[in-house]
Amino acid sequence: MKLSEANRLRILYFLVFCCTASWLPLFADYLKDHNLSGFRIGLILSLPPVMMFIVQPFYGMVADRIGYRKVLLWSSLLASITYLFYLFDGGFGYLLVVTLFMALFYNTLQPILDSLSLRLAERDPSFSYGTLRIAGAAGWASTGIVVGYYIDAINTTVIFIFSAVSMLLAFVFSYNLANDRRQTSTSSSFANVKQVFSNPALIFLLLAVVLVSAGATTIWNFYSIYMKENGASASLVGYGLSFQGLCELPMFYFSAKIIQRLGIKTTLIITIVATALRLWLYSVINDPKIAIAIEVLHGISWSLFWVVCVECVNGLVNEDWRATGQSLLYAAYFGAGAIAGNFWTGYLYDEHLRISEIFLLNACMVGVVAIVVALYFKKKSLIVQSAQH
Repeated sequence: MKLSEANRLRILYFLVFCCTASWLPLFADYLKDHNLSGFRIGLILSLPPVMMFIVQPFYGMVADRIGYRKVLLWSSLLASITYLFYLFDGGFGYLLVVTLFMALFYNTLQPILDSLSLRLAERDPSFSYGTLRIAGAAGWASTGIVVGYYIDAINTTVIFIFSAVSMLLAFVFSYNLANDRRQTSTSSSFANVKQVFSNPALIFLLLAVVLVSAGATTIWNFYSIYMKENGASASLVGYGLSFQGLCELPMFYFSAKIIQRLGIKTTLIITIVATALRLWLYSVINDPKIAIAIEVLHGISWSLFWVVCVECVNGLVNEDWRATGQSLLYAAYFGAGAIAGNFWTGYLYDEHLRISEIFLLNACMVGVVAIVVALYFKKKSLIVQSAQH
């Protein structure tokens, strides 16, 4: 049976987020099991965002030039191989090097898939970015429980077996994509990046994304430690992660209709406020079973927030350079913001603050960002063409 382009993308989203859900939320826990300090944990956790920030815009330009399929093939295969190196024992230096190479190959996958999805949605209005990206949420939801079970049965190293297998399958399914080599010149790429940075609305949006990410990174990377500080088992952490994925599904599916109904500015502000509220709730709830209920906000604070940002950038970047634009967004959220958030959390953790206390500080910061964004866009228009699906 021949798969449609939309279903190919859904399968790839599913596999990539199976990989992400396997290692990302539990990586800090894995590093803690290796008796690393909070600073060293923060340093290793910051390598993926550092590589995202430094390399991702270049990756986007390369993909726009040589084609998305070729970049997906090489990145998924090499990422699959690098995950296997985590199965061998090594000290801080070894983990630092392995993470550096893992991040180099893994980071490019999601921006490329987003660019392919946006291109398809533009060609066929029956699709939207959210209805394609929803498969990633399904991958995240289906992985957490399984990984949590095997961690309890074996140890945290199993997260990288799941990651390697997911990436290998993504490599296989990438062959089904059409060859889409582009002929755009590299000089035009750099001219486009310069033009992007001359757009004040986009620059403000990216700065806001960096700050929201700095606050939310503690959720992404230290959720397992937070839950275990409150007495949760690895299996319960897995249930929490899977529930996050389930809460993403309706938000991704109905995102286009929500944005159309509320407007892009209102939706953006609501999602940032939801992030601040979520962080505050983590800080006041110390029962891990009750804390799982907080994940109801995950769909608004993450899924809807991300769709809004993707649609904003997509509408503000020239059609020929969608991968470049999305790469800059990824560099802001998963790059600069995650770097700041990891070092901030690692430093405070070394100062013997509980993760719940760090959540409270982050909630205050993100709340201020919501107010500033609301004031900035009060009298400014934010026209996002691609949001009108």
